Amino acid sequence: MLKPIRYVLAPLHKEPTAVEFKYRGLERRVKIGYKCNPKRPIPSPHYFDPKMYKVESGKVILVVAGKGMGKTNLMRNIIQAYYRTTTNPIIVFQEKAGDLNFNRYPTLRQCMRLGIEYIRLAPPVGKNSVQRYLVPLRDKLKREEVKYKIPLCEMDYSSLEKYVSKRIGSTWAGMILERIWQNPRNIQNIHLLREAVYDELVKFEDDKLYEQMLLFLERFFQILEMDELLEVHKAVSAETIFDDQQINIVDLSDISDVEQKQFVVAQTLKMVERLYKRRECFIGITETHVYAPEAGSNPAKDAIVRLVTVLARSYGWIVFLETQSPDALERIVLENADEIYILGYIQKSKLSKLIKCSSVCFEGFVDKYYKVVEDIPKGRGIWGSVTNPTKPYLVQILRSPVG
Repeated sequence: MLKPIRYVLAPLHKEPTAVEFKYRGLERRVKIGYKCNPKRPIPSPHYFDPKMYKVESGKVILVVAGKGMGKTNLMRNIIQAYYRTTTNPIIVFQEKAGDLNFNRYPTLRQCMRLGIEYIRLAPPVGKNSVQRYLVPLRDKLKREEVKYKIPLCEMDYSSLEKYVSKRIGSTWAGMILERIWQNPRNIQNIHLLREAVYDELVKFEDDKLYEQMLLFLERFFQILEMDELLEVHKAVSAETIFDDQQINIVDLSDISDVEQKQFVVAQTLKMVERLYKRRECFIGITETHVYAPEAGSNPAKDAIVRLVTVLARSYGWIVFLETQSPDALERIVLENADEIYILGYIQKSKLSKLIKCSSVCFEGFVDKYYKVVEDIPKGRGIWGSVTNPTKPYLVQILRSPVG
């Protein structure tokens, strides 16, 4: 019954004749591949259409695929489709340098040979590029790259305290900092913070622990100034960091420490929530199992759980998550996925948890699919949606025309 997948998902493509420029928000939907019901092996276009999902009914897309089977290609496809169909903000996290580049296009010959749409994304009005890279921990910046640091004024004290506590230890002197932090004017930069803290500290001059408190606070300030991930000298707001018309790519490739990556992801998501509250936007995260593992707790995991359970539902955000290890991913994330792609071959042991937790019924279907198909090419697999949870489709994702 499933054998027609070998030929029905490879329709003939129209040869491109001239490049088309695509502008922000001018299209209703964008074709990203083909799908077919295994009981009726007739292919139909598979579209990305964000207009189907309004505020109060956002969407979480989960992509499960092995290495080289099309996870990043699908992410590029959906991002460029979102760019063409909306004018909402786009923020994505990149693990590997060069994975996402929306000024990189295939040649005309490649488009003709592989059936790729021959297009160019037009930059937003007043901009020279469709994208901007936000790069932490890199001194030499290339074109389109911006030095990325988490502003002191955009952080809450509890998050900062957890981040630096392993290097400084904790003491009740932190209560002074927590009290100072409640006034936003005190945390515009480290100079105002230091001044406010010492004004408060004067009240404790007669305390026998005064010297210890002084040493603790001095060390705290030194750590803030030395940390390259934090912007403590300038008052920088999220509005100046993110551009709501360009594709904002947070490049994590230069960060080797997992805890630092988790910190950047968590604080970025908090900034984006404050900045775009009650406004639709797109969030893309690669290698999600690194940030939201089932075992243990970390700030990025808490932020992602809130992302899929609250923000996607309340604000109409579209959240794109990709992983090659669904068995290591937090159960709550799996349960809240609205659309699931399984591309290529995934071991049964890795899929068992997803099949049990998912809102889409893949039980039995995956086994039949793997028994029938052979030599699964890149971008081919299974797609299911909560809008029709009992009927998964066979899908073939097209090569992205950009990225």
